[in-house]
Amino acid sequence: MLYAILKLIYRIGLRVFFSELEVRNRHLLPAQGPLLIVSNHPNTFMDPVVIAAQLQQPAYFIAKSTVFGSRLQNWLLGKMHLIPIHRREDTPDQPVSNEEAFAASFRALEQQKALIIFPEGNSFNQRRLRKIKTGTARIALSAEASTGLSLQILPVGLNYSAPTRFRSSVFVNVGKPIAVSEYVKAYSTDNHAAVLALTEEIRYRLEKLIINTPTDEEDALARQVEEIYGEKLGEIAPVGATPHEKDFLLTKGLVKSIIYFSQTQPDRVEELRQQITGYLQQLHHLHLQDALLGKGKRTVLQQSISLSLYLLLGLPVYFYGLLHNYLPYLIPSRIAHAATKEEEWYAPIMLTAGIFTFPLAYALECWLAAEITGATLPAMLLYVVSLPLSGFFVLHYWHTLRQTQEHFTLLHLFARRQPLVNNLRQQRQEIMAALELARQEYLQELQQHSSSI
Repeated sequence: MLYAILKLIYRIGLRVFFSELEVRNRHLLPAQGPLLIVSNHPNTFMDPVVIAAQLQQPAYFIAKSTVFGSRLQNWLLGKMHLIPIHRREDTPDQPVSNEEAFAASFRALEQQKALIIFPEGNSFNQRRLRKIKTGTARIALSAEASTGLSLQILPVGLNYSAPTRFRSSVFVNVGKPIAVSEYVKAYSTDNHAAVLALTEEIRYRLEKLIINTPTDEEDALARQVEEIYGEKLGEIAPVGATPHEKDFLLTKGLVKSIIYFSQTQPDRVEELRQQITGYLQQLHHLHLQDALLGKGKRTVLQQSISLSLYLLLGLPVYFYGLLHNYLPYLIPSRIAHAATKEEEWYAPIMLTAGIFTFPLAYALECWLAAEITGATLPAMLLYVVSLPLSGFFVLHYWHTLRQTQEHFTLLHLFARRQPLVNNLRQQRQEIMAALELARQEYLQELQQHSSSI
């Protein structure tokens, strides 16, 4: 009962926290188990919440034993379907036994439930897959061998646009299932080799479902290229793909091209990296975005006027929304930063805190409004609806205000420092030309490679 209530609450919370939550290949999510779901782990507690919210059946979660503690805490986590797993690195001086965890996992699978495991073991706020531990494969093969279940492993890739930011987006990429039965025969003869083979297959499937950058440097370069060249790449996106699917496929291709040139022409990559970094640092110093610099003076002026009118007309609504939403919005952020210094925990803590602060704040505001004004029921219903809507308007208004500031900054540069604008645009054109040349060369290399196979 507690699990069902929490699942409903978090489903609503996810729709508020993320501006967009897209699931690719939703049809591959079965309505019942036995099912073992494996996923990358970039965003701590947010990851199991996002996955479980997409499932029809109840889900159980393998969690490290260190999250368990007091008797009340253990009872509550048990009701939330968490199964503790003991890891050698958590207690290096003590023997590790996970017989209870394996038994609990088997029971969940026998009851046609879904079992969610994050085989990396720890959460890392990075766009890459860490080393996959063998525990997932051992649980799957042991379960199939001992219970006779026809078990499938479903790989799921989680791709966040900005894992710690409110109103960011998440792209849930569901892959084709792995039939554990294909490894059972090998497991009966050489269980170690079968576990390694299944672990390797899990790693291979997950890498296909996420943006996987080998190093922080290559990830930073990929993000910079996306910022400058993303609109141009969008013109060659696959027809029929959703916006997030297009972004995912284009970024995957971009990362592969960076890896290719890093291996074949490292000096060229380093020169381009320095060129892009220098250009973007200048824009950051001037408080400008690359997309704005590509627009003409007339366009910037027209947009500045339109944005200014919007800000002027929307100012009363902005103050109304700010008055009613500032504290319930601010408190979760303050709680998250006070509770932890680890970025990976900010989003789930803010989500959980916001689930309580917003309803409580809205309830208090409605009570005060009713006491002060004595409003009728229809008027109060309109007031209730206005609270979250005005909150979303505040976020949009603030974003528009920052855009307007950038527009006026560029207009000022047009008027006072035209040579600087010309220099920045020249740098941008050179970078765009270098990226386009690299793209053509990479596509030609891919065509030659495919024709030689």
